[in-house]
Amino acid sequence: MKKTYDPPLTQNSNAPLFRFDKAIEKAQQRLDTAMDMRRHHTSHNLAQEVIREARDGLRKAEQAREVKVRELAQKAAEIKAARG
Repeated sequence: MKKTYDPPLTQNSNAPLFRFDKAIEKAQQRLDTAMDMRRHHTSHNLAQEVIREARDGLRKAEQAREVKVRELAQKAAEIKAARG
């Protein structure tokens, strides 16, 4: 089950969150691949380590995106305050 994001992940390469959204997609792909590897591989310890690393990568990508979303919201609020 995929996580839903607010705002949703963007496909527009000109969007300010595009780089972060791409990182999340890549991390999700790595995690899916690691899960498949666990099902088909005999070395479960190695598979568990790869899954752990993939989850950490996904978590870091999500945190970086949250920071960027907060930055963008703060900039928007500053611009709005300067106008009004």
